[in-house]
Amino acid sequence: MKKTRKSQQERSASTRHKLLNATLQIIESEGWHRASMQRICEHAGVSRGAQTHHFPTRESLLIASVREIVKRYQSDLTEGPNRLQGLQAFFDFLWDATFNDNLLICWVEAMVAARTDESLKRVVADTDASSLTAMRALGAESRSISGTTNDKNSSRVEDIVELTVYLLRGLVLQEGVHEDLSEKRRLFELWKQLVIDVT
Repeated sequence: MKKTRKSQQERSASTRHKLLNATLQIIESEGWHRASMQRICEHAGVSRGAQTHHFPTRESLLIASVREIVKRYQSDLTEGPNRLQGLQAFFDFLWDATFNDNLLICWVEAMVAARTDESLKRVVADTDASSLTAMRALGAESRSISGTTNDKNSSRVEDIVELTVYLLRGLVLQEGVHEDLSEKRRLFELWKQLVIDVT
């Protein structure tokens, strides 16, 4: 059977995908500052020339990875099977997206790195704002599935969703020191119950 050759566009997209995936994997396992161009290219199985063609500088690749994190995370949020089954299911989905995937870990790494990098800070701030807006809206939408809500209650639910995101980010930071996931889950279940009771 004759193999179909990939088009230039398909090869280009494949190379870009490999570079972004390798970047995210290195950031997750070794941290932001260990994501050097050489390590990324080796991990991706891509030549430095191909990498330079797609991302001329380390900064351009890392910024693209920041945008990729948010893109994938928002895709999970909008397409996840539990997001419209009520607020409790939405919170369970947020937990799974946090601890069964590498996206939030990478995002926290990016936020920490942005603290001392002005160009990165601007990108992270803009993408974070749009991501939080999307999560707030999905949270309010999920809550409306469980019962009727007025504008005031929807705004309150949106605030609680944003606080929940911050809580999960804090739990991710704790991973480096306190590795007991069951204790984090216990605390999150307590938070979730408090939230459900007041909404």
